[in-house]
Amino acid sequence: MRNQKEVTVGQDMFVAFAYKLTDDKSGELLFETPKDAPDTIVYGVTPGVTPGLLMALKDLKAGDKFGVTLPPEAAFGNRNDQMVMKLEKEIFTVDGQLAEEVKVDAMLNMLTENQERVLGRVLDISDTHVTMDFNHPFADHTVRYEGEVVDVRPITAEELKQMQHGCGGCCHGGDCGDGCGDHKEGGCCGGC
Repeated sequence: MRNQKEVTVGQDMFVAFAYKLTDDKSGELLFETPKDAPDTIVYGVTPGVTPGLLMALKDLKAGDKFGVTLPPEAAFGNRNDQMVMKLEKEIFTVDGQLAEEVKVDAMLNMLTENQERVLGRVLDISDTHVTMDFNHPFADHTVRYEGEVVDVRPITAEELKQMQHGCGGCCHGGDCGDGCGDHKEGGCCGGC
């Protein structure tokens, strides 16, 4: 029998969790993280975590299972036409040529004027503009999370340092493909 109180998910706690995310209407698997490569967050600190997921994780401990169905407002939001933008094609050029990765339906990581990372999908490429959709790919979806908390513990000083430098979460120790670098090479990601 333990003398210490069991650690539960709450503010500033490191949380590792595995889950399946499905479209509630169609049952289509949208995303999955296995137990051997769970997503990680610092509860209440890591940006971009869906509010409904945070509520479902609160007060759970390692080994607890969770399941929650979330409407768009509590998950990835409703589609917003103002998030579809025509951008000058020159933004996407390298040495006067359109960058190789800029293709219709490609998902591109970009920086806002405030140097925040955003993910957008290329909708159209014209002679002068690239039309981008910055809505989340799962916007307008009612989604279902089914998962398990893998680990809960206080954040370490090293993890706190990484958070202060914009790093933290869900790259699974590798390159998350946004050009921020491979963890093995000392780079870091800011979350997915």
